[in-house]
Order: sequence, then structure tokens, then C-alpha cells
Amino acid sequence: MLTLALSLALAVPVEVTRTDYEEARNATVDAKGATAIHVIAKAGTLTIRGMEGRTDVRVKGTARASDEEWLQDIRLIAERRGNTVVIEVRIPNRSCHGMCWGDYTQSLDLEIEVPKGIVTDVEDSSGELEIRDVGDLDLEDSSGDLELEDISGRVRLQDSSGEIRILRVAGDVEIEDNSGTMKIRSVKGSVVVRDDSSGDIDVTDVTGSVRVRNDGSGSIDVRDVGGDFIVDHDGSGEITSRGVKGKTDVPEPRRSRRSRDRDI
Repeated sequence: MLTLALSLALAVPVEVTRTDYEEARNATVDAKGATAIHVIAKAGTLTIRGMEGRTDVRVKGTARASDEEWLQDIRLIAERRGNTVVIEVRIPNRSCHGMCWGDYTQSLDLEIEVPKGIVTDVEDSSGELEIRDVGDLDLEDSSGDLELEDISGRVRLQDSSGEIRILRVAGDVEIEDNSGTMKIRSVKGSVVVRDDSSGDIDVTDVTGSVRVRNDGSGSIDVRDVGGDFIVDHDGSGEITSRGVKGKTDVPEPRRSRRSRDRDI
């Protein structure tokens, strides 16, 4: 009986829970007279919020690593360079030599408060991203879902993968995307999708025109456009539109019957 009990105990799988080590990374930089913010982020979530009346940039970060020694190598650089406030994450590239087990990770989650409406330039590696209440925005993102809201200038976005959600932009929106769905709402300027490999495109309420220069696969649905709706090239997927005040010019084989009827 004892042997049987020991055998059963050994047969039961043991769940091993990894605990990451954590440490705060905080900073404050004087932003009086600054005209731009430049953020260089790595792995981890990133949130940037414009705040009315703020004259500095405040950063609240949480560094995480699966190895305690690695945690000390995660650095946050926050400094003023002329008229630009620079926030930079530095995480060493590591490789596992010999025999290694487990999931080795390093990341730095950031919450950044900036002066409302300031010009913002962001380079992000991976993780969910949220930006709101800033001015002109240039964003280069590798992976992870992203959400942009209440942008008082134009948006230029280059994204590799992940869902894109854009809401309330005062200027033009220009996008290059590899994969993931795209939802765009309430743009005062025009929308141009230069290249989209895969994923649905859903655009609503645009004062200017909407143009998709090259789309690989996925449906395109456009509604309530003050200017033209043009698709230069489309690989596969249905194209629908309604409420387009200007001309509609899309590849005929891809144009759905519903779209054609609505535009008449």
C-alpha cells in the first residue's frame, strides 16, 4: 500500500509557478518650453496621457525580470535634450548558453504623463500601448494591440502586428500595417492606408477622404466620408461603403453588390 501511495504521488503533475522579480523605475523631467516628447520603449506595456496644465513629464515604471540579477540591468533614461524630453528604456539583449529551462523574460511597463497636446514621437517594441491627448503623433510599433484617442494633430503609424483602434483625430491619419484588424473613428482630416497585409479595415466618420493604396487580405468597410473613397489595389476580401459624399473608386471584382447599391 505504501509503495502504491508513493507511486500515485509521483504520478501527479506538479505545477511550477514562476515569480518575476519587480522594481520601480520612476522619473520626473522639467518640460517647460519643451516642444516634443520622444519615447523609446522596449518590452512591456506603455501608456502615454496628455494632462492639462502639466509642465513636466512624469514617468511611473515597473521593471520585471525572471532573474533577480537581470532586474538590475533594466534601465530608465529620462532627460531633457534641448526642446525635447527623451524617455528611453534600455534592456540588454540576452541569450541562453548551455542548458536552460523556463521562460526567461525582461520588461519595463511605463505610465507617462505629458503636457496635453505636445508633439510625440514613439518607438515601441512589444506589449499593449495606449496614447491619448497628445499633438502630432509619430508611432512605430512592433507588436501588441494599440489604442490612440483624442489626438489634436495628425497621426503617422507604422505597425507590425496587433489590433489598431484610433478614435478622434484632429488631423490626417497615415498607416502602414502588417497584420491585425484596424478600426478608425472620427477623423477631421483624411485617412490613408499605405499598406495593409492582412486584417479587416473599418473606417467611420471621416471629414476628408479615405484611400487604401494596397491591401492584401481582409474586408474593407467605410462609412460616412466627406470626401472620396478610393482603393488602389486589393488582394482579397469584400469592400463595402455607404455615406460617401465624394466619388467611390474601388476594384470592381471586389466591390460588393451592397456597396454598389448604397452609392447610387
